[in-house]
Amino acid sequence: MTPRAPQKLAHGSNRCEQCTTRQRCIVSCLSAEQFAALQPQIVERVIPVGREIETQGARPDTVRIVKLGLFKGTRLTARGERRAVCLQGKGRIVGLSGLYRQPASLSVVAITPARVCEVPIDVIDDLGATDRNFRRCLYKALARYIDNLADWSRILREEGIATQLCQALHLISLEEGHKAFRIPSHVELGRVLGARRETVARHIGALIERGHFTKIDRWHGMLTTASDGTCA
Repeated sequence: MTPRAPQKLAHGSNRCEQCTTRQRCIVSCLSAEQFAALQPQIVERVIPVGREIETQGARPDTVRIVKLGLFKGTRLTARGERRAVCLQGKGRIVGLSGLYRQPASLSVVAITPARVCEVPIDVIDDLGATDRNFRRCLYKALARYIDNLADWSRILREEGIATQLCQALHLISLEEGHKAFRIPSHVELGRVLGARRETVARHIGALIERGHFTKIDRWHGMLTTASDGTCA
């Protein structure tokens, strides 16, 4: 089934002041005057599961800030197959490569219901060129993006799927900013970890039995592990 097109929401409204992601968002680096000027340029969109918001090799013309939900970043193999390499959540910026006039290094696809805020890349570029503090925020966002890739790469080198899964759930909770979060499908978790859906389901069950993970409802769960994500 073809995913539905993104739904456009408010344009230039007061949603930013009420947004729970604001402290992770680049707009938090702006002065009140700069924010007032930028706000009419911000468009919020609903992104359905399966919708791609960035394509590897294409040059972005829009910066998108993840407001809600979880996205997977995929990279083409030498055979032209897509492989999941990381997950990205609240406050992550998609489209940073456009600021450097470079093509996107990943394709980015929603794996849970999501919302993003879009800003034309030229607007962000102009702000970064004239405001040093805002430019530093963009650099920090890029550094966090690299950290995210490094963390997911490290997880795949941990010993055993049980450890990998536990630490993957920990990273997801960090992306959400809370120990409780919406659980991606077992299929998507399996894709990013290189494991079968049944294997993921079995090990989530084991984490629940050992008291490391609690199901809140059908869609949400909460980690009860140590702060570093270990499931000893």
